[in-house]
Amino acid sequence: MYTGRCLQAGCKNDMKKLKVVSDTQFKQRPELSSNLPQQEKVFVPNGTELDLKTSDVVQAGHLKVTLTKPLGPAQQLVWYVYKPDVRVYDTNIKLTVVSDTLFKQRPVLSNQLSEREKFFVSNGTEYYLQSYLPAEGQHVRVAISNAFLGPENRTTWYAYRPDIRIVGDTITLTVVSDTLFKTAPKLSSQLSDRDKIFVKNTTELELVSHELAPSNHVKIELADPSFNNRSELIWYAYKPDIQIEGNELDNQPNKETPPPKPKGPYIKLPGFRGNFYLSNPIIPGGNFTWGEATHGGSRIPVNINVVYGIIRIARVMEEVRDRLGGRAITVNSWYRDPVTNRRVGGASRSRHLSGDAVDFVAPGIHPYDVYDRLNRWWGSRGGLASATVFTHIDTRGYYARWSYGF
Repeated sequence: MYTGRCLQAGCKNDMKKLKVVSDTQFKQRPELSSNLPQQEKVFVPNGTELDLKTSDVVQAGHLKVTLTKPLGPAQQLVWYVYKPDVRVYDTNIKLTVVSDTLFKQRPVLSNQLSEREKFFVSNGTEYYLQSYLPAEGQHVRVAISNAFLGPENRTTWYAYRPDIRIVGDTITLTVVSDTLFKTAPKLSSQLSDRDKIFVKNTTELELVSHELAPSNHVKIELADPSFNNRSELIWYAYKPDIQIEGNELDNQPNKETPPPKPKGPYIKLPGFRGNFYLSNPIIPGGNFTWGEATHGGSRIPVNINVVYGIIRIARVMEEVRDRLGGRAITVNSWYRDPVTNRRVGGASRSRHLSGDAVDFVAPGIHPYDVYDRLNRWWGSRGGLASATVFTHIDTRGYYARWSYGF
């Protein structure tokens, strides 16, 4: 799903590639090759790699691909190819091995694995990734796009974080139950056939952005305008039917500063009467204070909905604390007003703006291990992410996972 986006200043546009994984035929029509005359097909051997402009799934298990350079005697750009014979990948994310290492099938010490469960990768090796996420023991779970590794030709591995460098990111939506994408967040029965499209379970799509929408939906912006031969980029998906992995390009919050000394013992909150003392717990009898949520009283919520967001995630943080053995938790960042969010490098749609997100550290537990302990428990209740120096959790109400890459 090539979008022409650039990941860094001065970089080249990222390219979509196709790799042939089994000898195949490129065809002018999506039919059995035996039904086509010789001039309407061209043999392409296993291992061939081609640059793409676009690709889209069509009927009879075929992909419709548009190449950047013509192929075959007919010198055509547009071809149909049987989907199991090829692998399409983006070059948005690159992994570079910076020290000889072992890729593993489980995130444990290598001496706890059989020979079939690990694969040696030498320093300097590079792979393109479909996605990557934190895992326990300072590992990263990587989904490799352009190679099959090990005796069982696997693409998903665990790599020890200090041994690799990852540059770039992408957002991938995975459909986990047959569903309908809609042009409005309504019941499908309220929409015309033109305003909805069927999307099959296991479909994967690259996104530009995503955010909560009314009526238990998620608003998504596709990176590829040719999905299902439709030109629309904006769709609405039913929350339980999708999972989203990957970080937004503008989401690099690494400039937080310690909270300033409070100007007074209390603050005023929009929509509420009385004083809220910074040292008081947000949840009666709880462990997290209004001072932690408002950066020492320096970030006053802009409206009552932000206050409700703070209270909602405060209840979650009490659960998090219990799940981590009741240990004290250090809050790095909670509510951010729009000016602060831009200054610290937060995403333009950051949940910190809504008050229902917390970046935190659990002393004595690596952030990747915190992520691993919370992942299944948190499920589809909201977002969960990790950097090497903090963990993020929010109550957006749908499944979102990512790694910050630092």
